Amino acid sequence: TCCSRPPPSLSLWTVMKSGPEIVKAGLRSFFESASEDIEKMVENLRLGKVSQARTQVKGVGQNLTYTTVALLPVLTTLFQHIAQHQFGDDVILDDVQVSCYRTLCSIYSLGTTKNTYVEKLRPALGECLARLAAAMPVAFLEPQLNEYNACSVYTTKSPRERAILGLPNSVEEMCPDIPVLERLMADIGGLAESGARYTEMPHVIEITLPMLCSYLPRWWERGPEAPPPALPAGAPPPCTAVTSDHLNSLLGNILRIIVNNLGIDEASWMKRLAVFAQPIVSRARPELLQSHFIPTIGRLRKRAGKVVSEEEQLRLEAKAEAQEGELLVRDEFSVLCRDLYALYPLLIRYVDNNRAQWLTEPNPSAEELFRMVGEIFIYWSKSHNFKREEQNFVVQNEINNMSFLTADNKSKMAKAGDIQSGGSDQERTKKKRRGDRYSVQTSLIVATLKKMLPIGLNMCAPTDQDLITLAKTRYALKDTDEEVREFLHNNLHLQGKVEGSPSLRWQMALYRGVPGREEDADDPEKIVRRVQEVSAVLYYLDQTEHPYKSKKAVWHKLLSKQRRRAVVACFRMTPLYNLPTHRACNMFLESYKAVWILTEDHSFEDRMIDDLSKAGEQEEEEEEVEEKKPDPLHQLVLHFSRTALTEKSKLDEDYLYMAYADIMAKSCHLEEGGENGEAEEEVEVSFEEKEMEKQRLLYQQARLHTRGAAEMVLQMISACKGETGAMVSSTL
Repeated sequence: TCCSRPPPSLSLWTVMKSGPEIVKAGLRSFFESASEDIEKMVENLRLGKVSQARTQVKGVGQNLTYTTVALLPVLTTLFQHIAQHQFGDDVILDDVQVSCYRTLCSIYSLGTTKNTYVEKLRPALGECLARLAAAMPVAFLEPQLNEYNACSVYTTKSPRERAILGLPNSVEEMCPDIPVLERLMADIGGLAESGARYTEMPHVIEITLPMLCSYLPRWWERGPEAPPPALPAGAPPPCTAVTSDHLNSLLGNILRIIVNNLGIDEASWMKRLAVFAQPIVSRARPELLQSHFIPTIGRLRKRAGKVVSEEEQLRLEAKAEAQEGELLVRDEFSVLCRDLYALYPLLIRYVDNNRAQWLTEPNPSAEELFRMVGEIFIYWSKSHNFKREEQNFVVQNEINNMSFLTADNKSKMAKAGDIQSGGSDQERTKKKRRGDRYSVQTSLIVATLKKMLPIGLNMCAPTDQDLITLAKTRYALKDTDEEVREFLHNNLHLQGKVEGSPSLRWQMALYRGVPGREEDADDPEKIVRRVQEVSAVLYYLDQTEHPYKSKKAVWHKLLSKQRRRAVVACFRMTPLYNLPTHRACNMFLESYKAVWILTEDHSFEDRMIDDLSKAGEQEEEEEEVEEKKPDPLHQLVLHFSRTALTEKSKLDEDYLYMAYADIMAKSCHLEEGGENGEAEEEVEVSFEEKEMEKQRLLYQQARLHTRGAAEMVLQMISACKGETGAMVSSTL
């Protein structure tokens, strides 16, 4: 994680253009070493040196750990940075391009290998390969057009220089394991048409799809359909043959793969499809709406209605039977949310690209799409389990829904590969609270409906406004859809009254002039249907965004769990006056009052008022603060200390200090007898005298200590600067 942070902060263009040669050499060395490490890992896997046992060769284990845990995340971040800022044409050249070719071949070969160790590593390999495909300045899947690429090493280098770099004679031999573009497109089309599961061809979904989703948008911008400014007059033929047909074919196959795998368990790879396919949605054709999006949404709508009906049925069953069934319903909702999050990111981008055209030219398929999205949203708003499972899915997978709602091409969901857990986020990001990662406003189910809402409102005539308001009122009264439709049938005459007003007459004229709207304006069944559908969506959307609007105007007091527990504990506690100790105190107070207070003649209340209201005229006498006399011993010690501190050259003999040092030496230790060496009989000293002498000594030592005598002695010794003399001997 730490190593993958610096690459985005580097300007590789500046490094390669104006950086020192030692930095360029280091960057080339890094790419070369990275390609060698990945090639070594591929070789170890091919020779069968990798095993799950602990007896694995130490060097092989170190290579695997370094490559998977450190090198792959760093390369992924670095290639993403190069592709995002379009540094590939300036950075990935010459020997760096050769190293990237080797890395490209090794990652693809590793990802397509059938090995148990590669299974959990494949998502990370696919993401790294996708970033590299977007950063490479060479259309490596179309080697037949490589001669027109000005950045290719086969164009910029002579045959002799290519031989020095160790390149093969032709560019087709650079990536012998990677098929050409048309072959890869055919493989994906075959997978989509056959309805094969993920387990049959995992490398196509995890490796080939991410690579193509990054390769095609990049080279479409330089292909034959590129905008005119990108291809100046007299320019050589394009170095790629990528067209919008390739992008539409790939997106259609991805949608077919999603349809083929709807509802299956253990399909965490589906959420990654929406991430990789984001760049190719911008070139999707309008025909995909009827052929791919509507059938997929239709199947999801049926599944949502089925699961919600099962949930409603469980509420009517016994509690014991409902618990087991509720767990099954939650699992079904979880799978449904996963399928929705595989499709809705693509649908949101597709709707953004085509909504303006649908508003100017009404499209029946777009209106049908609005109805289906609205039904799924209504199912979601009615089901508590549906909402909770969506929230769990977003939080567990650390999905940033806001990135899907903004026009960027960065990675939206969790990182594609966790080496240890096979698909969860590898980066140890700062954990956020559940409410920070998910909210009703950022739910993709709600956001998709809001994207489609202009299409739904465009279905209605100007005279439908009052009917929509009345229908929303009926929904607020808990009427069913049938009751609301019957109510609208009975009140269609209100539309005729409003239509006669001058303010709406010109709007209705415009509405009837739109192709296909004249019949709808005169058909009561169509009017009732569209008003009921739009009003239902608006009502539940209003309830979702303003949940307390329909409730009574009361204060909503919120308590935390800790405070709620404390309040409940207080309610359950025994009152203070009922405790045994307090009951005894209460009895004593009652007895004291009866025996002592009530027997007094005067009223205690009156006496208390007199005591409190009496004007106390007390003169405050100012206490004279006695001036403390200076301590002569403290002054003397302070004088000697300052003398020692201010002496710079040599400490002169100070007879006053030497005299005081002799006195201080006698006062702070016991006198030693027998200086003349004579063996005299010592008079026995009583215990009381010894104790008095000891206390006197302690008093003198404490007195000297409080006045700073110890510091003074140390300062005097330090002031002598190592020279012996009378001052030092007296001090010691």
